[in-house]
Amino acid sequence: MFKRAILTATVVIAGGTQSWAETRIAIGTPPIAEVEAAFVAKDEGLFEKNGLNVEFLPTGSNQTLVASLVAGSHQIVAVSPTVLLQAVDSGIDLVVVANCGVTAARTARNVGLAVREGVEIAKPEDLVGKKIGTPSIGGTLDILFRQWLKQKNVSEKNITFIEVPIPNTADVLKGGTIDAIIAGQPSLGRAVSQSNGKVAFNFMADLPESLPYTTFVATRDWAKDNAETIKSFRAAFAQATDLVAANQTRTREIVSKYTKLPIEVLNKIELPECKTVPTTAALDYFDKAMREGGMLTGEIDTAGLIAP
Repeated sequence: MFKRAILTATVVIAGGTQSWAETRIAIGTPPIAEVEAAFVAKDEGLFEKNGLNVEFLPTGSNQTLVASLVAGSHQIVAVSPTVLLQAVDSGIDLVVVANCGVTAARTARNVGLAVREGVEIAKPEDLVGKKIGTPSIGGTLDILFRQWLKQKNVSEKNITFIEVPIPNTADVLKGGTIDAIIAGQPSLGRAVSQSNGKVAFNFMADLPESLPYTTFVATRDWAKDNAETIKSFRAAFAQATDLVAANQTRTREIVSKYTKLPIEVLNKIELPECKTVPTTAALDYFDKAMREGGMLTGEIDTAGLIAP
């Protein structure tokens, strides 16, 4: 059903060339700017320069991508850190290979709480009793917003959260079935303009930096058997990050190509801050937040979740 990409790594040794055993690899990457390093590494030939032949495959939901790892149809997929932790908590043995887009002060305005016309929300306390749309209950933005509420001493128990798929963000807010919605660009801007609303809070400005929006993960068994592949993958990501930082114009063109977002839209927003090296501190933050919300039950060794 899905095509498979073939990755071949070649190692040059004294006296000749030795090819690693051919490894079939499928990478699932959603069409979002937060995974820009993957797009840049592919389009600029950085995977190939590191001995990799990588192809992106069609993706579904985060949960579908995790299932594809277990089934073996994908070897590396990009999922939210919250989905990673929930999967591990349920007994699926996964490890983090790399990150890309992370929270940063520079990009804080890319995420916010959009409020529809006729609803007055001027301070965090005004959210009490309101219906708030969220892209995914327990997802990254959902968890981060709930952490922001705690910082503002507002109980999430006094707010009704309703899951709204990202493509429906603007329509649902305009329709009036919710009072406000958590969204990132470009959905945030569309929701505000179509509902004649406003952005009440760019809540990311009050949260820690360097928290990943997505994590590139693999099964632990696959990671153990493909240490050289992971090393090359990380090298390509690091090189892509340098290109992203040095040439934002070219990066926008590449992101537009792979996400199908118009370049005019991308020109109006800040490209995500890209830090590819996963950290235990970031995983600890999400682990603590989700545990406080009753979303995790078992003990998780977060340091052990990062592939060597």
